[in-house]
This record gives sequence, structure tokens and C-alpha cells, in this order.
Amino acid sequence: MERWVALAGYMGAGKSTVGRRAADLLGAQFLDVDDLVEAHAGQSIPEIFAQRGELWFRRTEEDLIRENLGADPGVLALGGGALGSRRTRDLLGRTAWVAWLRIDPALAWDRVGGRPGRPLALDRDRFVRRAVEREHVYREAADVILDAALPPDEVARDLVDWIGGGGPDEERAG
Repeated sequence: MERWVALAGYMGAGKSTVGRRAADLLGAQFLDVDDLVEAHAGQSIPEIFAQRGELWFRRTEEDLIRENLGADPGVLALGGGALGSRRTRDLLGRTAWVAWLRIDPALAWDRVGGRPGRPLALDRDRFVRRAVEREHVYREAADVILDAALPPDEVARDLVDWIGGGGPDEERAG
């Protein structure tokens, strides 16, 4: 692979699942930013949010994305809020193709709402509001938009087909 492929999207879009499957199809490494943050902190995400706060999480997330994009390219599953950082968006614009796994907030809620390990998915109304607020950031950063309502294997194949077809040299999807 010549560039990183960064999977962006809201909680429940399937970034980790699709990312692992796409990396396997591409014969590339897979990194999940949430896993990197947890390993760095030695804590789970709910513990980080409870003890260190969201701001610490976001700054650490940004630092770890920057550090890991220096490695050989692969597939990177971003946290749902990672594109909220202008520096992260700028870095990804220079080093990665960004694939937005677009999902309806109601479907995302059905997948992850109220589940342990999801500190920002406890209140349905706030969850949906946050999804709508983030949509413009995902859209602006995306080189390709994929339908995350499809089965993960199909989304991964669509992504790999897009990369194999020239990536962003093709007309922008969506």
C-alpha cells in the first residue's frame, strides 16, 4: 500500500470490524486508535473518561495517530471523534485516504447504545445529536463514503475495490 487508509465514522459504524477485514484483504497491518489509547493509558476507555476526562483522551488520540502514521501504511480505525481535531484532519489529508463509514444514527444506536465500554453512548438523544453534529466533519474529510449499514465483509470489499480502482483518483463517492 502506498498510503494509510483511515476509517472514520460514528460509533457503531463498524470501523474496527471493517478495518480488520479490509487489512486482511490488502495484506496490510491494522491499527485501532481506541486500542492504542487503552494500551498507552493502561486503562479502558470508560476508565479514561471517568478518571482523566474526554480532553485527555482526545489529546492522546491525536498524538498516537500522528506517531503511528509514520509506520508502514496499513488500515487505521479512528475513534468516532478523532476528526474533531483540525491537526488530525490535516495530517490525514497529507498521509491517508479517509473512508467515511456512513451510518444512520438510529442504526448506530441499535448497535452500541447503552452498552458497557461506550461512555458517549448512554443517552440516546445526546448520541443522535452528536452524530448529526459530526456528519459535516466526516463528509469534508472523506475521500470515499461507504454504506456502513451493509454487512462488514461487503463494506470491506467495497473499500478494497475502491483502493484497487485508483482510490481518490476516482470520482468522490457520496
